[in-house]
Amino acid sequence: MTNDDDQYEVEADNRRRQAADLEHIATYYALEKRRGIRVALGGRVRHNGREGAIVDTAGQRLKVMFYGDEEQSICHVTSGMAYETAAGWIDATPVPDPWAVAPTG
Repeated sequence: MTNDDDQYEVEADNRRRQAADLEHIATYYALEKRRGIRVALGGRVRHNGREGAIVDTAGQRLKVMFYGDEEQSICHVTSGMAYETAAGWIDATPVPDPWAVAPTG
C-alpha cells in the first residue's frame, strides 16, 4: 500500500466517522424536526454570540472554528448554540430530559 492509499483510507475513515456522528446528532437531538435546523459540516453557527463554522465532529459534540481563532473549539450541539438557516438564525433548544423529575411542592 502506498502513502497515497494510506491517506485515502484515513480520509475515508474520517468521513465515515463524521457521517456516523452527524447521524447520531440528527437522531438524538432531532433539531431538523423540532426546529428546522440541519446540522452539517460547513454550517454557520453562533456559540454564546461568537460566530464560526462547523469543521468536524467529536462524538456527540461539534468542532467549531470561530472566526479569528487559530484552533477549533468543541461545542455541545444545543448548549448556547444558534444555527444559520434559510429562515435566519435559530437557537437550538435542548432535548427534554426524560429522567428529570418535576419538583413537587
